[in-house]
Amino acid sequence: MPKLLENEVRDGSVVIERDVRIPTRDGGFVAADVYRPAGPGPFPALYAVSPYGKDFVDLPAIPAFRHRETGDIAFYVSHGYAYVHADTRGTGHSTFGDWRVLDQSEQDDVYDTIEWIADRPWSSGRIGMIGESYYAIPMWQAAAARPPHLTTIVVYDGAVDLYRDAIYHGGLLSVGFLNWWHTNTRALTLLDPVERLTTPAPANQAAFDFIGQALRHPSHDEFWRERSAADRLADIDIPVYSIANWNQAGLHLRGNLYGYEQVRGPRKLLINGGPVGDAHSSINIFNDQGFHEHLLDWFDHWLKQADTRILDEPAVRVSVRPDGSHRAAREWPLPGTTMRPLYLTSGPSGATSSLNDGRLTWDPPAADEDSTDYSYPADHWGGWPGLGNATAGPGRPPENLSNQTSWITEPLTEDLTVAGGLILELFASSDQVDTQFIVRVVDQPPATDAPEAARAPWAPVVSRGWLRAAHRGTDPARSTDQRPWHRHDQAEPLVPGQVTAFSIEILPTAWVFAKGHRIRVDIANADSPALDAPWNHHYGTRRGTDTYHHDRARPSRLLLPIPPADAWIGEPTPARPSGAPAAGLPGVLGARVEDR
Repeated sequence: MPKLLENEVRDGSVVIERDVRIPTRDGGFVAADVYRPAGPGPFPALYAVSPYGKDFVDLPAIPAFRHRETGDIAFYVSHGYAYVHADTRGTGHSTFGDWRVLDQSEQDDVYDTIEWIADRPWSSGRIGMIGESYYAIPMWQAAAARPPHLTTIVVYDGAVDLYRDAIYHGGLLSVGFLNWWHTNTRALTLLDPVERLTTPAPANQAAFDFIGQALRHPSHDEFWRERSAADRLADIDIPVYSIANWNQAGLHLRGNLYGYEQVRGPRKLLINGGPVGDAHSSINIFNDQGFHEHLLDWFDHWLKQADTRILDEPAVRVSVRPDGSHRAAREWPLPGTTMRPLYLTSGPSGATSSLNDGRLTWDPPAADEDSTDYSYPADHWGGWPGLGNATAGPGRPPENLSNQTSWITEPLTEDLTVAGGLILELFASSDQVDTQFIVRVVDQPPATDAPEAARAPWAPVVSRGWLRAAHRGTDPARSTDQRPWHRHDQAEPLVPGQVTAFSIEILPTAWVFAKGHRIRVDIANADSPALDAPWNHHYGTRRGTDTYHHDRARPSRLLLPIPPADAWIGEPTPARPSGAPAAGLPGVLGARVEDR
């Protein structure tokens, strides 16, 4: 396998320093590889750090190697940047200390490394941070800490608040993601390096039991506050380019959007996603040559102080699904957006196979008493390693609509665009002291649109929301008309049989429901590792009956964010066709202003 920049090192145009030990304030070190152009400089620097192993940088950046999230190091070095790639403490070659997942020591290491880079004789003292996913999360923390030489961050798929964004959705343990991610990340240090064939990892390497600690901290307490930048975003005054992806709805999406909304410096937002069905759009875009040409304009502007005119572009660009076309805007949330209610009422609608086949209407309910009971679990649900609340049969794939409650509109008489955060205002009671609500908003097409072999039309999930009933308390000061802010600081048991109002956050989207399609909302208290992974949740020992109320006095409703037509700038730009060459991407994202 060819080594990164080996030809350039051979011809003397590039210098690589490997396993440089960067001192930290607690007397330890983190290990980094430094790639830079030959010569004295000064060079601006890009800095990337993660627990994913800097030695794996020679692997191709393809979905099979999901942890290859540095971007094209050679590309940036060829454009006059130094690139510093470090292992997080307690992982890889950073053998000092414990990797405790974004704790204060890890944050201090990032600060110290930034200032170390600025002090190198080849450094210009202007430093940006780059990388995807875990590489991106520490950027929020670093920018809030304000190291003097951190000049800009490009946060690609970067959560802000581990508790709310990724681990405890609405207070529900996201066991599918947590188990998969943390185990595989530890394996990159403990199993995958070549030296592991003959030499075991040091005892401190990837030794911290993050999963165990997450289970011991089911509420948002000091353990999670230490690892979150959510309360410090207003301290960020350097330029921020926040890049989100609709496909990261249970991991990074919420943080990218909330971070963009809260920072106080120059800012830019891009929400990618591509056409529905492009599961690898996030990593494929980040590793696209054209995309990095676009990012180069950002870095050149702030780190080289070059006139790239990138700030002349609209501040916000959004992939609107299901076709993935891009729309430009001046701000997010889109100004002038109104929240239009759809009310839950009893059916039948004749359009679903759900347990109740309820209806969604634009008019408030007129009945004095109307409700839907939901008992759980059904005898055929499968615990680990089964399908959860999904069922399957000979010749048909798994589905779980028949194990859930749902409410659906009549076919739409015209296209309807929603853009922003959704909210489900639900009146519910339970015979238990706690329950949970797992919500899907679905675009159900006409049956005639379904492939002939399908038993029902394929209905894409537009967005998802979750809430643990005992975590229903909100903070009015931080809640908005598109996002209730749940405190998650203590559990408040339900009074069995007592009707309670719940405000359920449903993650933002930008979606066009086409004429003839129906809007559907599904509610359950369980999900499926087959259908909802990796955002499936711990079910545990729940058993009981919940009642969803939807009558005149208790009008449960789904609030849809409807933007005005003038919230957008210009016309849509079509999404790049799947498999198109990289040269097609700048036409959507990175074309310079004079070429538009």
